[in-house]
Amino acid sequence: MAIFLWLFQFISPIAFFIGGFYLLEDPDPLALILGGVSAVLGLIVGIVGWADTVPPRWFWIKSSMDLAGSRIMTALGYAIQFFFIPPAVIGIIEII
Repeated sequence: MAIFLWLFQFISPIAFFIGGFYLLEDPDPLALILGGVSAVLGLIVGIVGWADTVPPRWFWIKSSMDLAGSRIMTALGYAIQFFFIPPAVIGIIEII
């Protein structure tokens, strides 16, 4: 799970921009429905994978979790990121 979350940190900004531009241009109902389903999966991944993103105790001086602070904020962040994956894939398919 930790490897997936590490790889997802590199993929999610690209999917966020491509999916956002696709939704701004012409939102397709299929992309919105699939985005909602993906957001629910993102909530689950965020809740389960939260422990993998928190550094060990001796590194707790200034972690990335200091700003968000909780498992719920992390799960919501993953839900938003997962929401933009289906529109990004549909947008790439339409471009090609």
